[in-house]
Amino acid sequence: MINNILVSIIVPNYNGAKYIEDCINSVLNQTYTNWELIICDDNSSDNSVELIKSYSDNRIISPIINKKNNGAAVARNNAIKQAKGEFIAFLDNDDYWEPKKLEKQVKFMIGGNYSFTFTDYVQFNTKNKKTIRCKKIVSKSDLLKNNYILTSTVIYNAKKLGKIYMADIRKRQDWSLFINIIEKSELAYNLPLALSFYRKHEESISSNKIDLLKHNFNFYNKVLGYSKPNSFLMMIRFLLYYFIKKFKEKLF
Repeated sequence: MINNILVSIIVPNYNGAKYIEDCINSVLNQTYTNWELIICDDNSSDNSVELIKSYSDNRIISPIINKKNNGAAVARNNAIKQAKGEFIAFLDNDDYWEPKKLEKQVKFMIGGNYSFTFTDYVQFNTKNKKTIRCKKIVSKSDLLKNNYILTSTVIYNAKKLGKIYMADIRKRQDWSLFINIIEKSELAYNLPLALSFYRKHEESISSNKIDLLKHNFNFYNKVLGYSKPNSFLMMIRFLLYYFIKKFKEKLF
């Protein structure tokens, strides 16, 4: 029975009071019921911790509280350390899931013997929404060109691969996680169903093209350890694949 597999759901939270209830409720509404929800609060100044503590379901673990703001990477890594599940899933505090997300993705992983999977998703904001169709199979070579995976769609098999963490950086930490996972799993497999809802904020860092260049260069140079000339060339290649990906997204 697949329901024997405990799924640990990792949620970082920082001042997420506006959306955290949508996030948590989407987990509570899952048709797959064998999960634990581990939220690490990154020293929030709003009432989001109180909202989290207001839930009485014993599958929602008492939130981990960081004494200072360390960033989403540290928050996620602290939650991963506490995880007891065979599978580890990720959900950002302003995103949410379709009710059958875990059920369908766990079945997909078991049926295909996959250790690293992700799904399509719905990207939305206050004005519109659209379904994003992802690559069917992603390799490390693909990930070095571009990040083709959304964090809130990911599940990996921690029993098979071991617990895997992300680099302690403020931006692109999710990208580092996927590269760390794929070095062990070799490939990541897409379940071609839009099972996650990704809230795209207008003020998002990803909309700032100058910051995009800076963070990507630092990712290649400081996180992955490539020389500055190679990091520059890889950043140029990233931009090429980034615009190809965005163009394809506009076609669907």
